[in-house]
Order: sequence, then structure tokens, then C-alpha cells
Amino acid sequence: LIKPSDLKRKFENELHANEIVLLAYYIGAVNIEETYHDLTKGEYAPFEGAVLTDTFQLTESEPQSSFESALPENSERVKRQSKTPIRVIISNPPYSAWQGNANDNNRNVDYHKLDSQIADTYSKSSNAANKSALYDSYIRAIRWCSDRVADGGVVGLVTGSGFVTKTA
Repeated sequence: LIKPSDLKRKFENELHANEIVLLAYYIGAVNIEETYHDLTKGEYAPFEGAVLTDTFQLTESEPQSSFESALPENSERVKRQSKTPIRVIISNPPYSAWQGNANDNNRNVDYHKLDSQIADTYSKSSNAANKSALYDSYIRAIRWCSDRVADGGVVGLVTGSGFVTKTA
């Protein structure tokens, strides 16, 4: 879908990938690098758009990586990405609303700014009796993506059919 003449610019400046799980971060970066290498048939190039970070944390305060002291190059990528206009987001958001307990290793984290956005929009407009599920990581992803792409952006999320067919 990308013209060969646009490929280098897209790879170097317009493609970003965030991940908080180290193994998934490396796998994603290598897959992008290999695909680019296969398409260009040129020298192997590292993918500089990969960021090891908690994506939701990016808009909570001054953009920074949780790994700032250990990975300064990663922190520079976070800052660069935060200044870049994003028009398309494709994501497979986390799911954790009905987690049994913190030992499930998927505890919801508090994101004050993001949760405030949800309270001022989704929660305020909802007729649901139980609004706690609005602070699920999946709903947070929808709110974060909507805010990040702003006007004229496109968001594509992986979702189960229940999200579309059930009352929320």
C-alpha cells in the first residue's frame, strides 16, 4: 500500500510502535526491520520508532519512559514520538476490567489525566448503573487513541464481538 518511493520516509519518521513487554517489544521491532529489509533489499536498518513504554503514561505528564535512566535512547524516542502528530492508530488494547485480584499480574494502574477524560465524557454520558468498567484498560485505550489522533484521525482496535453487541 505504500509506494516504494515513500517507504524510507515512513520507516524512519512516520511509523511508531509502543510496547511495555520486553519480549513483545523486541519481536515487533525485528518484524518491522525484517519487513523493511525485505522490501528495500538494502542494508539492514534498525527500527528507531519502537518504544519500550506504558503508552497510557505518555500523556499523563511530561513524556518520559519508565526506563529513562536505564535506556536513555528509548527516552529520546518517547519524547520524539510525543511531539509527532499521529493520524492513524492500530492497536490490540489490553483487557483487565474483571480481573480477580492483583496477583493476576494484570492490575489496573491509575492514570489520573486519562481517567478524568473518561469521567468527563463516557461516564458523564452513560446511563449505566455500574460505571467502574469504564476504567478498564480497553476503554482507556479507546479514550487515549481518540485524544491522540484528534480531529481527522483513524483508530483501528482489535475487539471481541461482545464489546460491539452488548450494552456498555
